[in-house]
Amino acid sequence: MMNKLQLKPRELKIISVIAATHSIGDAAALLGMAQANVSKYLSDFETRVGLKVFERTTRQLALTQFGEALLPYVNATLDKNSQLINFIADYKHEKRGKVTIYAPTGIVTYLSRHVIHQIKDIGDIRISLKTYNLDRNEFSEGVTFPDDCDILITYAQPKDESLVASVLTQYSVTAFATEEYLNQHPLNGPEDLINHSCILIDSMLVDDANIWRFRVHGSDDVQDYRVTGNYICDNTQTALELARNNLGIVFAPKESLKKELKNGSLVPCFPHQEEWWLDLTAIFRKREYQPWRVQYVLDGVLNNLRQQIAQAANGRPELDD
Repeated sequence: MMNKLQLKPRELKIISVIAATHSIGDAAALLGMAQANVSKYLSDFETRVGLKVFERTTRQLALTQFGEALLPYVNATLDKNSQLINFIADYKHEKRGKVTIYAPTGIVTYLSRHVIHQIKDIGDIRISLKTYNLDRNEFSEGVTFPDDCDILITYAQPKDESLVASVLTQYSVTAFATEEYLNQHPLNGPEDLINHSCILIDSMLVDDANIWRFRVHGSDDVQDYRVTGNYICDNTQTALELARNNLGIVFAPKESLKKELKNGSLVPCFPHQEEWWLDLTAIFRKREYQPWRVQYVLDGVLNNLRQQIAQAANGRPELDD
């Protein structure tokens, strides 16, 4: 009779959640169900199958050997069911499903603060914001598009040339420190950085150093400089905090320091505009390969960013990383 076994999506979901929480009570709370109903669904499933999925230990539920083997199939079936529901919703242009946006730390903060709430009427769309800070090779070799990503906002072109790369704006990166630090440790140009405490970014480390790039004063040529220091951070925001406390020099987008430059807590290290210009780029799949929910959120993000860029006094956004 096993070939006539009917599996209900609700009981598969219950098994998956119990396996994750190791508790019928916790599973019931997450699912918004009465604990007795969750127990009945599980008991009915185990009776029909003729095998136990869970066994009770002293403090929690644990998967049986059968349960361990069953769980990957349960989760795969739930994923397929979710994909089917999302396909139908997309086909009907319903606002349902998840859209994942990756960006560097500061840009994720900027999106959260200034952009996401401007996307109106998202219905049941779930927007997931994730951090993606470039490593040292991706500036030159291209950025990898994460498997679960729908929209990637970053500073580099994609490694996969089939993706769309839309440049939103261009802004400068240069060296900053406090006036107190510069008074105690003066420097005249990027060539002096080798003798200073520079605050490093972990993803950019090469032999315990970072490579900082500057435009040669009076020309369009750029030159790389190897810098070292006592402090290493995994994002620019943390590095800025250290720089504010006179702990060294930070390499950061000028647009992320507008408040600091205005109040004088940080100042440019060099008298000339020796900056490295970066393209802020939105990367996404071609529209014919996008679910409708992704197109809806993408249009909202890009339209709001471009509007804010156009309204900025100097034509560039006040980004935070």
